[in-house]
Amino acid sequence: MELMQVKRDGSGTVLTFLGRLDTLASQELKAPIRSELDRQPTHLTCNFRDVTYIGSAVLRLIFEAARELQRRNGTFRVVECAPEIRRVFALTGMDHLVEGGPTPPITHEIRDGTLRLFIQGRMDAVRVGEIRDSVRKLVSSHRGPVRFDITAVPYVASAFVHLCIDASKTAKASGHDFGLERVAPDVAQVFRLAGLQSLLLSAT
Repeated sequence: MELMQVKRDGSGTVLTFLGRLDTLASQELKAPIRSELDRQPTHLTCNFRDVTYIGSAVLRLIFEAARELQRRNGTFRVVECAPEIRRVFALTGMDHLVEGGPTPPITHEIRDGTLRLFIQGRMDAVRVGEIRDSVRKLVSSHRGPVRFDITAVPYVASAFVHLCIDASKTAKASGHDFGLERVAPDVAQVFRLAGLQSLLLSAT
């Protein structure tokens, strides 16, 4: 049975999934999803209208695709989920990917001992207030290097600078380092003016 249909339109791609998306399905879907990501679409939409079941292995593929689009400053959407499929996304903490759900302020991964937070959107005082507790909890519970990937952040207020200072201090207290990755030029300039250029590890 066909598990995925692809429709491309300009810079956008729609992946329509079909049937039961279990572990076996994930093995069949991994390569074609990777192939579509390699085309580097600006917009990627996953349609789950005709999906009857989704397992953790396929959820992982969807999460990785979403994270890759975020890294590229693209847009990723999950649409037309049946209530039972939407519940699976909610139970795994991925409901922010479903259209109509809240925009994710941060996502994160731990790879090779490094905690990396992917932050997006304008980091004004209000937005920083929304993510502060989550960021502090993640950083304080990790014992290893910490990175903030902020390629999708076009603006930072002083509150975000202070959040980064706090994260740096917390990481150093446990004997590890902190840094900012993929920093936009305007944002990098804010940190340079604050005398914090040492936190800048890479620019966009």
